[in-house]
Amino acid sequence: MARVLVPFDDSDPARDALEYSFDLFPRGEFVALTVVDTSAVPFIPNSSTDDETDDRLEELLGEASERLETAEAIATDRDRPLETDVAIGSPAQEIIEYAEESDFDHVVMGSHGRSGVTRILLGSVAEVVVRHSSVPVTVVR
Repeated sequence: MARVLVPFDDSDPARDALEYSFDLFPRGEFVALTVVDTSAVPFIPNSSTDDETDDRLEELLGEASERLETAEAIATDRDRPLETDVAIGSPAQEIIEYAEESDFDHVVMGSHGRSGVTRILLGSVAEVVVRHSSVPVTVVR
């Protein structure tokens, strides 16, 4: 039985990837992972904004939980088992490390289909994962 990681940000491509993973691995074990991007949390060490940083992180963790509720609903509709988890950090790095450290056989993830200058300047989480993961990756468009 394949153990499959599905990075999930509640976007249409992520929803498509989750559904595709259910079709691709009919007997798989699935984990939907959402990553709280720490670049979205302002941090100024030893300042009065530490409480603000903690509040913002709590807010982002709450949003992550809400995203995963959507993944759970998709799994329930498809009558498929699904575990969920939240990581904190750089999305591509966290996905790669999570897949390797948790013994996954495959990663199935959505692509936002960036191209041209946007892809060159910003990069793509999916592209970084594909290039650096030691675990096979399927990108769903």
